[in-house]
Amino acid sequence: MNRRIAVVSIVVLLGLAGIACTEDQRGDLVDQGTEVVVRNLAATAGAGAFEREGFEVDGTLDCEASSSGGAEQIEVRCTGSSTEGEELVLEGDATTGSADIGDAVRGSFVGTADGREVFQEECLGDGC
Repeated sequence: MNRRIAVVSIVVLLGLAGIACTEDQRGDLVDQGTEVVVRNLAATAGAGAFEREGFEVDGTLDCEASSSGGAEQIEVRCTGSSTEGEELVLEGDATTGSADIGDAVRGSFVGTADGREVFQEECLGDGC
């Protein structure tokens, strides 16, 4: 399902990019769309990474993603809590480059529970 959402999002954004008025506007639309896809993948895949380490996520992770200089490097920060009340934080830099975003997000990610590091990953998701 995540792959389907990612593919549909990219197709819609490319369509919007084609009708944008300027080159900069088209680039901004693609950047914003990539941020949304990465943010959603990080929320789902990050929860899975915490759960593999024994931290069941209470609800969903709340994620923010932002790029500073294009969609190839995106900063990600997700927060949430475990069912046991621990504060969960996932931080990292996603690198999209020419990668196929679908069911994984690649980059450098660190997950902490109550400030204690519980995992470091270079890829989050089923497609790793």
